[in-house]
Amino acid sequence: MNRRAFYLTAGLLALLPFHAFLFTWFQSFFWGQEWLIAVQAWKEMAVLLLAVFAGWRVLAGKADLNILLRSPANLFAIALLVLGAVYLAIGDSELMQRVLGYRTLAVWLVLFLAVQCLGFTSAQIKRLFRIALGSGALVIALALVQHFFLPADILKYVGYSENVSSWLPGGNLPMYHLVGATDLIRLQATFAGPNQFAAYLLIIITLAAEAFFKSTKHRARYWLALLMLGGVTALVFTYSRSAWLGLYGIALYFVVLYTWREYKHVGLVVLAGIIIAKITLSFVAMYYMPDLYESIVRQASSAAHLERTLTSMHVVAAEPLGYGLGESAGISQRFDTEHVGITPENTYLGIALELGWLGGLLFVGFIVSLLTQLRRVHEPLFFSVLGIAVVMLFLHPLEDMPTALTLATLIGCCYSQLEKNAPTA
Repeated sequence: MNRRAFYLTAGLLALLPFHAFLFTWFQSFFWGQEWLIAVQAWKEMAVLLLAVFAGWRVLAGKADLNILLRSPANLFAIALLVLGAVYLAIGDSELMQRVLGYRTLAVWLVLFLAVQCLGFTSAQIKRLFRIALGSGALVIALALVQHFFLPADILKYVGYSENVSSWLPGGNLPMYHLVGATDLIRLQATFAGPNQFAAYLLIIITLAAEAFFKSTKHRARYWLALLMLGGVTALVFTYSRSAWLGLYGIALYFVVLYTWREYKHVGLVVLAGIIIAKITLSFVAMYYMPDLYESIVRQASSAAHLERTLTSMHVVAAEPLGYGLGESAGISQRFDTEHVGITPENTYLGIALELGWLGGLLFVGFIVSLLTQLRRVHEPLFFSVLGIAVVMLFLHPLEDMPTALTLATLIGCCYSQLEKNAPTA
């Protein structure tokens, strides 16, 4: 059972970054076929099967259920699942809307908890981390080849829509996205969009940096350095401002953190300092380059984002119990709901809008407890979560299943080793 669970988890990590690409490709050739739901929902079925494996281990006495009660993050996750189940049962919106809302909330939390009960060894966990890095490296390579060497409309030949920067519910993904009203094309690689790709890159970049400085093999360090460089380059060309701020936050915190420690990682400190200086100088330079300034700042988009955020804060404050599952983010756009016009581009407000003040507080508690514990036991994942936490101030990165499930799997692996009190990657 352990080997089956391991191979299923490995396959999940390897294929997740390619989900949007593969589904779009299949859908374009088999439009309307009922079996397409299996292609779309394969990852949810994989998570369900892993949850079954975990449950079997608990019932067979091979895993202690108390394993899920030993950290605050687990308790917050369980509380969120229970609260979401209550809203699923008693909500007054369309059933499918509530189901999709609960899916977005529950799938990655269930995976996070289930992985902890699968009994993976340290060697297996190291392999899973390497698989995640390898899959990320392949996606980054494809993204850079697509951007620098292939025609901009290449994806239309594998089923993507010829619409630019717009997706219609039920339709295929656009072949590319533009930066506002400019002609700058945003990298999306095999993901559903550039923002989703950028959030995923934050995970891969931090893991690659840690592997680089731990490796003693010159060839491995060479490839890991290329992976970091390629990841940062791809991140730049996503033009995802939220992910840039996430990387900026990671670099800034890193410099502050190691300023107060012994100077064991001077190279990383210098690298982080360069990133901070480069981003800061870029923002300064934009004031002297109006076209670049407009393409990055996107004043109309920023103003609309601020307006939606402020409106959402008032809406959340006015309804302590929330409006129900599926009333926030992309799901609300698939249904005729009065709250579509005030959907917050903010994960924290989105959770509070759906699950009320209690749900919002539980989610914040979950993120804070993750950061607190990961800072002690696995700093690369701490920085990954920190970057995603910054992105969540502006977007809904965890609504993208490839990013959410990749992060949940790796953190779950780390938490499964807490009793050994040692990093796992």
